[in-house]
Parts: sequence; C-alpha cells; structure tokens
Amino acid sequence: MILLDTQVLIWLALAPERISPAAAAAIQQAVSIGEAPRISAVSLYEVANAIRRGRIQPAMPIRAFLDRLKSRFTVISVSETIAVCAGELPEPFHGDPMDRMIAATAIMEKCTLITADSKIRAANVCKVLW
Repeated sequence: MILLDTQVLIWLALAPERISPAAAAAIQQAVSIGEAPRISAVSLYEVANAIRRGRIQPAMPIRAFLDRLKSRFTVISVSETIAVCAGELPEPFHGDPMDRMIAATAIMEKCTLITADSKIRAANVCKVLW
C-alpha cells in the first residue's frame, strides 16, 4: 500500500510531470491492481489551505476539486493512534505538524510514503519512495 504526501497529491492532480519516475510507477502499479492510493485527511486540509492562500489554482471551485481528489483516493482519517504516533516521532523529524501526521499515518497504516520532501526522507521514520 502507498500513501501520498500532500505535494505529490497536488502534483498528481495539477503537474504529474513533476513526479519522479519511481513514484509514478508505484502509483500506476497500485492503480493497475485496483488499489487506490491512500492520502491522509490532513492532506485535504493542506490542499484547501493552499487554494485559499492562492498557492495553487485549480480550474474548478475548491469543493469540486477536493471532491474529485477524494473520489480518486482512499482517505485515511487521523485516529488517536496516528495523533499520538505523530507527537512521538523522534528527532531528527522536523516540527511541521502536518508532515508529522502524514508520516505517522504511513507508519500506523503500514504504507510506503511517496514524498519528495527531503526532510521526511532523511528522518528515516517510515518507508519512503521517491
């Protein structure tokens, strides 16, 4: 199973050419076997916030864009165990709370996290692919 980091989710929707070949292959493989890639519910917040702040500009209203994303992926809610795991991630994991939640989701759901984020990859707290 794979879990997409928020940036990868955005790129997949708006700029798929930015996704690494290995990440694109993993996503394609999951889809080809009927396994919808997973995303954390916090990624929906991050996307909505990025649209609100004008950092990304989808060609449709925000709700329609988020509904389209949700229809293509399995959304994992933040559970108590994910929240606690996020709070307990060891150094050198950085302090961004959303990144901590996403990494903790990968850990608790036993997913490979697809991420371009060098800080997450360097922390070595979960299996990652880029």
